[in-house]
Amino acid sequence: MDPTAGKDGSLRLAIVEKALTDTIERLGELPPGPRVRELRAKADGFQRALRSWATRPPSEEQRSALLRLVLDLNVEAMSLGRGDPGG
Repeated sequence: MDPTAGKDGSLRLAIVEKALTDTIERLGELPPGPRVRELRAKADGFQRALRSWATRPPSEEQRSALLRLVLDLNVEAMSLGRGDPGG
């Protein structure tokens, strides 16, 4: 088993967990505001989904979907941190 993989042995899940952790840390470094709160709420929802997978393992489609959503959120948080208007 890959030592970098998540609890279920999925490298994709490990990537989701790492990207989500990084995003939450990045959002915590930004000044409070409506957009930061909105992105943090998304991140919290994604964390709940990840936690639920401990009792109900996700399908491959669910893993793929959450990976895309978390990576998109990470990009949004980075853009917001740079002051990009679309972020």
